[in-house]
Amino acid sequence: MNISSVSSVSSSSNTYSSGSSSDVQQMLNKIKDLENQIKTETQSKDDDKTKQQKIQLLQAQILQIQNQIQAKQTNQTNSSQQDTKPDNAAANTTINSLSYNIIDIQA
Repeated sequence: MNISSVSSVSSSSNTYSSGSSSDVQQMLNKIKDLENQIKTETQSKDDDKTKQQKIQLLQAQILQIQNQIQAKQTNQTNSSQQDTKPDNAAANTTINSLSYNIIDIQA
């Protein structure tokens, strides 16, 4: 038996806070959907190289959405610092971490 490659997939756990919970919630729902697609792909019958490529693409999409959430937070923080009016209560959401290992075993 020969193990030719080992890959791991993970997304970090981050907490996001935003007064615009609707937009953020939509983005978080998209992340959950992408995480489910990663889980499905790890269990698919695709060859390991194809799985790895698909998972990397899904991870890149998750990272892009996480960056959008952080940018939205930064803009909102800057806005609220300039505005002395009280904001609506912030929505706190946590993205759960996922971790998958792909092992290519050849007999």
